[in-house]
Amino acid sequence: MPNIMLVMHRKAIAQGLMAKLQKNADIKLIYEPNYDKAQINIDSNNAKVALIEASESGPYNMGYCLILCNEIRKNTPDCKLLLMCSEQDEKSVKLVIEAKGKKKIDDFVFYDVTIDYLASKLMSI
Repeated sequence: MPNIMLVMHRKAIAQGLMAKLQKNADIKLIYEPNYDKAQINIDSNNAKVALIEASESGPYNMGYCLILCNEIRKNTPDCKLLLMCSEQDEKSVKLVIEAKGKKKIDDFVFYDVTIDYLASKLMSI
């Protein structure tokens, strides 16, 4: 059963994903709202995927999340990285596209995706 780490502040999204995938015995979701504990929890839970939300403001913005992704990629290269960001922030969109092109992340989604789409994305990555 692959473990998927949800590193995010949007608790409603995390809860929606957990409810959507609770009957799927092939996946275990782990919610971590503390970004500073992401690497430790990815390691201790042997997470195969990390969904990381880049906030529009505050300390966990796109710059911070890209640094976090670099650290995770360096320390846990087998963990797939999916970044979630705002489609409204052109600078963040440019950075996330660039990060994917340079293989610093595996993929990205925007805030406005549906829970169904996000669940299928996590299962397919």
